[in-house]
Amino acid sequence: MNKAEGYLRKRLDLLSDDKVILTTRNNEIDIEIKETENAISQLKKNVDESFEVFSPRSKRNDFVKSEIVTLEKKREELLDIQAKSREKIIILDEEINVIKDALKEEELLSNNSNEENTEYSGINIVKEQEYERKRIAMELHDSAVQMLANLIHKCEICSKIIDVDIIRAKLELEVITKTLREVINELRNIIYNLRPMSFDDIGLDVTIERIISQAKKESNININFTVEGEKHIMGELQSITVIRILQEAISNSKKHSQGKNINITLKYIEQGIYLQICDDGRGFDVEDIKRPEDNNMSGFGISMMKERIHLLNGTIDIKSIIGEGTKITVIIPSK
Repeated sequence: MNKAEGYLRKRLDLLSDDKVILTTRNNEIDIEIKETENAISQLKKNVDESFEVFSPRSKRNDFVKSEIVTLEKKREELLDIQAKSREKIIILDEEINVIKDALKEEELLSNNSNEENTEYSGINIVKEQEYERKRIAMELHDSAVQMLANLIHKCEICSKIIDVDIIRAKLELEVITKTLREVINELRNIIYNLRPMSFDDIGLDVTIERIISQAKKESNININFTVEGEKHIMGELQSITVIRILQEAISNSKKHSQGKNINITLKYIEQGIYLQICDDGRGFDVEDIKRPEDNNMSGFGISMMKERIHLLNGTIDIKSIIGEGTKITVIIPSK
């Protein structure tokens, strides 16, 4: 690699990392905007214009209206920050494309393919880490954080109206209690998805059965699960990788395949474990997920599957036919 190529590749890595960070922050702002708009919507429901101007309850209305104005101002500020962030991303994209074009013109991208793959893998790992962080952040923001933000506003409203409308205050407190229970359940689900507690207590098979049972409750997809072979102890990292791959495959199938059935086979083999996941959905073009420039989230999930399996010296085979479904076959060594 000559100095020019080295500089261009280093610059490309830096710009790619900057883009990932900016995109992640932009998505976080987008979630915050949605939270703010939801809070505004909830507060507007608490404004009752039917009260007389001098009614004691008019004080509550004044407080709620003031909160709405504050939140609307915050929303405008977030929109402005988001717009500037998007402009920066566009500028980064332009510079990234210029560098890629320069590398292609010199036929540098086609040379030293092994070296290129190693460098791209470094960028890809960073992207995958940021995607995983984004996924967890979105789960928290879309559920627990959003509900907790609404609870703050409801508590503030209760503190203002409790002396003038005790019945309304009691009703609000009942809603707060119910919402807190929902937040606890949401957090338990997120924690379970990060690391199923049952995995440490009852093993791989039962954990998978519970994941499948939960997936059935959340969708209309029929999921069949079969275990074959003589059970043997798997390494902790190998077992949790099986769970992650299964979760990702079911999630992709639910979101994108539009299929009605998923068939899962877990087979204990001499050298490790064999996992096959088939659905009867609409399928997709496997070649699309092989392109580095493809930023499709379902493809990103499959890329993360491959990365996990590669680190464990395993193999993965993905076959999909448009209109006929998808089959994912994984073999992971025991140790």
